[in-house]
Amino acid sequence: MNEPIQPKAKVQVFPLETVRAPVTNKQPGELRNFSFLLQENFSMMALTSALDALRTANLLSEEELYTFRLVSLDGAAVCSDLGFAAMADQALGELNLDHMDAFVVCGGLRVELQAPPQLIKFLRQSEVQKKALGSLWNGLFALAHAGVIDGKACVVHRENRASFRESFADINLKDKAYVIDNQRFSCAGGNSALDMMLELMLEARGRPFVRGICDILTCDRINDAGEPAFLSDQADAQLPQNLKDIIGLMENNMEEMLSAEEIASLVGITRRQIERQFQRYLGSTPTRYYLELRLKRCHQLLTQTHLSMSDISLACGFVSYPHFSKCYRQYFEVTPSHTRRQS
Repeated sequence: MNEPIQPKAKVQVFPLETVRAPVTNKQPGELRNFSFLLQENFSMMALTSALDALRTANLLSEEELYTFRLVSLDGAAVCSDLGFAAMADQALGELNLDHMDAFVVCGGLRVELQAPPQLIKFLRQSEVQKKALGSLWNGLFALAHAGVIDGKACVVHRENRASFRESFADINLKDKAYVIDNQRFSCAGGNSALDMMLELMLEARGRPFVRGICDILTCDRINDAGEPAFLSDQADAQLPQNLKDIIGLMENNMEEMLSAEEIASLVGITRRQIERQFQRYLGSTPTRYYLELRLKRCHQLLTQTHLSMSDISLACGFVSYPHFSKCYRQYFEVTPSHTRRQS
């Protein structure tokens, strides 16, 4: 006897919270009412990290300090990267801009990097550009396509940095977890979404209040001094500043590579000092580290763009495609062509 055909499982839909009336008793410029635009396959971790900061602030203050609403292009539920959907409160076209202080585009690992025209058109409205605009993960692509982060520092997920730099070479992309630059803010992933939201609260609410939120949400990230990691001034202190400067120079100069002498001159220390720091802190040589950075950039461009092999090799500082192919094969143990076919 044939087994009965089972119906396909439906995607589970979860309402995250009932939308509240916007906060109106606030200081000019204060960010109290947030709207989050959900894109298909958005990172649930990044979204809930951001929302957790707002909800915990309300809990600690015992009043409605912050509100948030979830928005989709058409008002329908949107499927997350975890395979279940979040229910949207509104369609993008229904947003009341008078009730919104900040608009955040939510990205994720499998989110399409080409923003839909409807979203770009919305972001280009003059009244929208007066608001605070932010992004989670690779939601930054939508802000860049709309031209609303020109002249601002920003960040994107590490996997998308190469393709972002190729598409938006003039935008000031930083190698950080998150960046807040005046009315624009962006973060690279889930954990950094929480830290970014906490810093957005810091000026208005003060350090003791934010520390209280950290005690609840980041108690597993307390440093040796007993300070929440977000509030610590010692973050990433294990690398000397001039070593971080050198790495930044390498990451931003791949097509036209800097010589060891040029790098030493730019950071103000000798070539021998640079070699000692690389060996001590990174267990590598400057030349090897620079090469690995370039090869990793090649891998990203192979998997995330349609650039030709020759263009990719030139963009990453290789004098010829055969040289690039040889180095790539030695490092990844596959050919560039194999990587392109598998992407």
